Amino acid sequence: MENDMFTNIKKMYDHKLYDCVIPAAGLLLTLMHNDRNLATQEVEYQVQHYLAGAQFEERQFRAALRTLQELIQQRSQMVRKRNGLTAIESVYAEFGDVEMRRRLAECYKQLGNTQMAIRVLLQVPVKSRTPRINLMLARLQHYGDANSSGRNKAEALYAYKEVIRECPMALPLIQEMLEMGCEGSEVNSLVMNAATLPPDIDWLSIYVKALAQMFNCRHLDAARTFEQLTADSCLRCSEHLLLATGKCYYYHGQLFQAEQCLSAALRSNPYNLEVMGVLSVVMELGEYPMAERDQLYAKLDYELESVSEHPHLITAHQLFLRAHFMFVERKFERGLGLLRRCLQLEPRHPEALLLRARLYTDMERYTEAAGAYRDAQIHLPYRFEVFKGLFNCYLAQKRYAEAQAMCTLTLRRFQASARCYILFGRTLFSSGNPSVKKTARKFAQRALQIDANYMPAVALMADIYELEGNTGECLKLLEQHTTYHPHADFFVQMGNMQRMEKQPIKALEYYYKALGMNPKSLGALQGINSLKGSSLDIELIAGIKRSTEDKQPIVKPEFLGTGCIDSSSSLPNAGEAVSSCSNSPRSGRENEDVSELDTTSEQMWQDVDVEMLRKINRIAQKIPKTNHKHEGYINSRSLKKTTLRINSSRPKDAMPPNINENPTKFC
Repeated sequence: MENDMFTNIKKMYDHKLYDCVIPAAGLLLTLMHNDRNLATQEVEYQVQHYLAGAQFEERQFRAALRTLQELIQQRSQMVRKRNGLTAIESVYAEFGDVEMRRRLAECYKQLGNTQMAIRVLLQVPVKSRTPRINLMLARLQHYGDANSSGRNKAEALYAYKEVIRECPMALPLIQEMLEMGCEGSEVNSLVMNAATLPPDIDWLSIYVKALAQMFNCRHLDAARTFEQLTADSCLRCSEHLLLATGKCYYYHGQLFQAEQCLSAALRSNPYNLEVMGVLSVVMELGEYPMAERDQLYAKLDYELESVSEHPHLITAHQLFLRAHFMFVERKFERGLGLLRRCLQLEPRHPEALLLRARLYTDMERYTEAAGAYRDAQIHLPYRFEVFKGLFNCYLAQKRYAEAQAMCTLTLRRFQASARCYILFGRTLFSSGNPSVKKTARKFAQRALQIDANYMPAVALMADIYELEGNTGECLKLLEQHTTYHPHADFFVQMGNMQRMEKQPIKALEYYYKALGMNPKSLGALQGINSLKGSSLDIELIAGIKRSTEDKQPIVKPEFLGTGCIDSSSSLPNAGEAVSSCSNSPRSGRENEDVSELDTTSEQMWQDVDVEMLRKINRIAQKIPKTNHKHEGYINSRSLKKTTLRINSSRPKDAMPPNINENPTKFC
């Protein structure tokens, strides 16, 4: 009977019926323990191996841990007695001493005991360690446990190098070595001098260079190096390289280019959840239309439906996508719950770490947000968003010394990025000390030297010119920028300056240009409303509007999404410039209750002009509403009376001489 049971257990194990092996092997071991004459020590040892292997594969780690410890102790006794273990271990490679210790360390790791896992792996002789053991040891010593205990970067780096020497094409390991701070030249030399490296693989050296640039906070250079790999080579349209290029543009703040690369990667593989996660964040930061983002969430719903019956199959990327959707929908508590599950599955998920901090910030829990950003800083020291988030949290908590120190640290780490100079410059410009305000100029100039088309830099420089009273230079700067990269808030700012310079006609032109790009621009509407007390009458305003349309076509919002924007400018930069260049709110979330308007419709423009101007003049002059033949018709007789009433109600020196002399001249 015992022999038949042993044969059946062996057959089930060979066919990987692990859930069937566990009860049968347990029964046979009970029989052997109760009667030692039933089988030899070698047979009992082999049955224990079947049981331990089945428990490990079924993820019963505590039971497997106990069985493996007994096996290691029993093996040491059998080796001293020189019993035949070679026959058993030659049939099953996982029954060897090295593999047993690796499985034992894996059990400790899954149970959260990182220190014991490292101790077990270090018991394996250096010459006997396989690449799999070296990789496990390297990652345990690199990251440690949840409390960052057990970290030893020197030992981890040594283990990484041992793996790279035998497997030079292990690209994730190359990335982890560079993330630890290893020099790019050292990693490149190690990879290129490996004995097993295939010939004619020069692109690998460029790949290592791009990764080194990315982890050294030179994200734009890294993106261009990745593009060099795909240009005129057989690696073009590579999903992996497109994802890496999109990430670099995203880290640099150029969200338009990042969206293009990530969308191309998603077209290459529609089921890549990592690409979907990064792309959803890029679209949210770039304020892309919700219709485009809904396509990503539709794919997410399909993925979640497929694993709804098996919750243990859900991945960290799926949980992050769902959490980000909750963040967009302003359901913060549900988003935090999903993020906790995501970080349990993958504690170093980069976007999940940042999203958790953003959630706390939006909930105004700044102390927890600062802690979340500091946790992210441990794993993402090359991300600008971490430093900017910490700076904002310190400001919200009125910890000005820490905020200033964070600004200085950001400036040191991201010397090739215009964003850090604007962060420091805008902080100085917001100071109440006039002498401190003046020092913001050099930071704005430095940012413009790095990227002449960076909108927040242009906005800060324009604010500095306006503060100094240098209206001419400010207008010149904004005119040059809006020629190729127009934005509604820049037009509003120029209109406000022209209005203050007593140039209502030019101011009105800029306001209409702003409305051409954003029909909901409150800054432009308020600017036109402020002109109600000027000498311009309704017909003159309508004439200016028509002449402006004849000279320059209405700029469509889609202009920002065309190929005319070079690699140094991007759509989301406008979002950063909004809060600094004008007092008008950003279009989008603040005006969600306003229905969408067709910016290319002439009827829409006619309704906006006539109805808006009638309302302005009725409020200013208390004129009763009259019925007209059509929307664009203005009664010249009533207009003449209105103009005379304005002239009589204002001082004579407040009106231009030409209108006082002949008020009907413009009718």
